[in-house]
Amino acid sequence: MSQGILTSADNTALNAEKVSVREGEIMRTSVEVVRAAQLTWADTLRVTVDNNGQTKLASFGRWDFIVRYYDSDGTYYAKWLPNINGTPGDNEWQMVRIGLNGPTEYFEPGILNPQEDMVILAKLNPPPGDGTTGEVIVATPNGIKDSIYFFNPGYTLLVPHAENTTIAGTRYYELAEAAPDDGTAMTETTDLFTEGEVGRKILKNENDSSRLARHVFSLTGISEIPSANWTVYYRCRTFDFQGINDNEISFNLDVLIRKADGTVRTTLATKAARAYLETDEVDTWVTKSANYNFPGYTVVDDSDYLEIVYYGETQGDGPGHDGYMQIRIDDSNLDEADQTRIEA
Repeated sequence: MSQGILTSADNTALNAEKVSVREGEIMRTSVEVVRAAQLTWADTLRVTVDNNGQTKLASFGRWDFIVRYYDSDGTYYAKWLPNINGTPGDNEWQMVRIGLNGPTEYFEPGILNPQEDMVILAKLNPPPGDGTTGEVIVATPNGIKDSIYFFNPGYTLLVPHAENTTIAGTRYYELAEAAPDDGTAMTETTDLFTEGEVGRKILKNENDSSRLARHVFSLTGISEIPSANWTVYYRCRTFDFQGINDNEISFNLDVLIRKADGTVRTTLATKAARAYLETDEVDTWVTKSANYNFPGYTVVDDSDYLEIVYYGETQGDGPGHDGYMQIRIDDSNLDEADQTRIEA
């Protein structure tokens, strides 16, 4: 009898301990779905999930991945998608990489450690319809979940943001697909142009001159960037130029491919999409646009990044006074039509 009572008490204590451990694990687990976009260059849903908790996460085959969306006919779908190890087929998802705020996984391969993020590719059939909004829900094996809405505009929409991506130890700003400005606004500015100075200067964070206006877009899951006519929009101004001539002050950009090791694979364009200011647009915020005929690019390695670099340039008589050239990014108070962005 006493042995039976002791065994029963021991089992109760052990079960209580297991419950306590599980509850503690759940309390320390947290994930955030930070980005989701239907890639126009791959017909694939790409999702980024951040481990913002205190526990290591793995066993991705036991995770829940649920998508709710409308197709082009207006039919509504709510799908649970299975995880696979290879390239996803219709209505499947794959964990393609883990990294610490970028493409590099520094320790414990295959485990999503705290502060790391993972990138998921999912193939939806039928695909989301143009001009529709969907939702992604991701849940860990112990039931912790997060969700995010995604918008599928039906065309390429790339928007510079203030969030960071780290490549080979260097921080770059993010270029996100189909993600209008959602931040408190950041101004990127040139160094000082003196009166009458002619030249071209890279923009940088107004509050941190070490952070250049280099915005990167991951090519994970993309094999080809098609040729297209890009329309580049700049929310821009001169600051304290006081006077300019028509078509002598412009904002423009460089387009390049950067490798995961931090080196440049190739430069696709320089001084592209020049948007000129007019005399009456001096020293006031305006939205300007210019076109760039992107020639197309076959992706060599999908760990690479498309990089957009913003510049200000003066020509002719230059500015009428010492001053700066600036663009505004990630300003959620702006109408989408006035935001800095690229459309194709």
